[in-house]
Amino acid sequence: MNTILQYLPLTLSLLLAIVPVSVRTEEALEDPTPEHPVKPMLWKIEGEDLQQPSYLFGTIHLGGGPLDHLHPAAEKAFKEATLVLTEIPFDDKTQFGIVAKIMRDDGKTLSQSIGPDLSQKLDEELRAINRALNSRPFQAMRTWAIAVMLPQLESQLAGDTAMDKMIWDRAVKDGKETDAMETAEFQVGLFDAFTEAEQVTLLSVTLRILREERAEGKNTVRELTDAYIQGDAELIKRMMEASYQEMREGPEKELGEKFYDILLTQRDETMAATIVERLKAAPDTVHFFAAGTAHFTGENSIPSHLEKAGYRIIRVEE
Repeated sequence: MNTILQYLPLTLSLLLAIVPVSVRTEEALEDPTPEHPVKPMLWKIEGEDLQQPSYLFGTIHLGGGPLDHLHPAAEKAFKEATLVLTEIPFDDKTQFGIVAKIMRDDGKTLSQSIGPDLSQKLDEELRAINRALNSRPFQAMRTWAIAVMLPQLESQLAGDTAMDKMIWDRAVKDGKETDAMETAEFQVGLFDAFTEAEQVTLLSVTLRILREERAEGKNTVRELTDAYIQGDAELIKRMMEASYQEMREGPEKELGEKFYDILLTQRDETMAATIVERLKAAPDTVHFFAAGTAHFTGENSIPSHLEKAGYRIIRVEE
C-alpha cells in the first residue's frame, strides 16, 4: 500500500522553498506547452480594514517552460503589489547560507549513518540519474537533505530558475519591497524534529519509490507540474487529500502524520498569522504573498485561517 511518503516528491514541491528545482515541463504535458499557466493559482484578499485588496499566490517550487511566466491575472496582481513576500528570502546570501545548514554535524559520513545496503541503493539511484554520479560528493550532507534532493535531482540539472526565486528577483528588479513569511533557518530546522532513524526511513522509502516509478514509467513531479500548469487547484487538493488518506492507513503511519503536521498543518497556521499581522500593519499596501500551492488548497489551509480572521478570500482564475 502507498503511504504519504509515496507522495514525498509531490509534497515537497508544494511545501518547501529550500529545495527549489527545475523541471522540463514540455515532457509533462500531452498538449503543446502553453506560454504560461492556463489558470493562475491566485486568490484575492478583501475585507476587514483593507483599503485595497492583497493577493495570495500559490507557487510550485520548480521552474522551466510555462513556470517561467506568470498568468496575466497573476502578472496584474504582481504589478499592483508594492510588497512581495515569499516563503523564505531568495537573496544570494540566504541561498548560499542554506548549503552550510544542510551539512552534517554528528561526526559521521552519510554512508556511516545509513549503512552499506542503503548506501549501495543510493549509488545505484544516482547512477540511474547520471552515469557519472555516485554518493561520494554527498557524504557531508544530512540524511533528510539527500531524501529531499533525490526525487528532483535529474530535473535540477536543467538549471532553470525556480518560480519562487523568479518572483523574488523580479520584485527586486522592479524596485518593490521584499520580505519573507519564514526564514531559511526555520525551514531547515523543521527537519531537526526528525530523528536520524526517521531520516533514514525517509531516504529508504524515497529510493524505493524512485526505483518503482522508473520501472513503471511514472513521474509524480511531472504529474504535479501538469496539474499546476492547468491551474487545477481541485486536482491538487485531491492529490494531497489522497496522500493524507494513504498516510493514515500506511505502514509508516506515525512518521507520515508527523511529517504532514510539521511541514503543512503547523506552518499553515503560523504563516496565516504572519499574513494577518502584515495586513493589519499596512492596510493601505497591496501585498503579494507567494507560497507553495498546498498551503492554499486544503480544508484547513491559509485561506481558511484568514476567513476565520474576518477576511474574504476569492479565487481569481482569469
